[in-house]
Amino acid sequence: MLLKDKVALVTGSRRGIGKVIALKLAEEGADLIINDIEVNDNDDVIQEIRALGRKALAVSADITNKNDVIEMVEKALKEFSKIDILVNNAGIYPAHPFLEISEAEWDKVIDVNLKGTFLVTQVVASMAMTKANYGKIVNIASVDGKVPTLGITHYAAAKAGVISLTKSFAIELCQYNINSNAVAPGWVESETVLKGDRWKEAIKRIPSGRLGKLEEIAHAIVFLVRDESSYINGEILDVNGAIYMD
Repeated sequence: MLLKDKVALVTGSRRGIGKVIALKLAEEGADLIINDIEVNDNDDVIQEIRALGRKALAVSADITNKNDVIEMVEKALKEFSKIDILVNNAGIYPAHPFLEISEAEWDKVIDVNLKGTFLVTQVVASMAMTKANYGKIVNIASVDGKVPTLGITHYAAAKAGVISLTKSFAIELCQYNINSNAVAPGWVESETVLKGDRWKEAIKRIPSGRLGKLEEIAHAIVFLVRDESSYINGEILDVNGAIYMD
């Protein structure tokens, strides 16, 4: 097991890609803190992690509220005494033409996707990782943060901010033996993507000819948080089927 006895916090992990990430980390030996707006011991992700022989703590918290974030980290530290790995996965993906985006929608997208990543990382780093002189941070960015497409101005701006935050975290936190990297997925088989029609046109532009699998994103995260990848810092790892390369 690559992550035996590590403790990982994954935001937005009750379902979807966050759940897949959490389960993959558990398969590799990590114990998990599962966060979402609402999550409890009866949720499938908690039961599936425990079935793998790993510990799982459910913590409901709004990542855009600093007091919620502090309470979440306090609960995690009380249970596990440490947080080795942080995956900032929580995010929302509304699609509207630029001229139709309301101020309220703009604020919500920026709050969840960008402010939430900042707050959780700041609190986890200050309360846990810097004290342990160890940490692995992976932020979920997006190909849209590098090359925006139509209808997602607010989402693309937030993910571009996540890319910048990732690099700032790397510079600011490397003195504490903390690595900060990001995975930038392209079009993947997520519930959010598949419930719309935009992917049907996008897939024509993907050289690999298909959508990415959620497990492929999770595998990339495992690669970045293992100790063997410790000299990788500030990297934005593209996982997009060659739709964009830099």
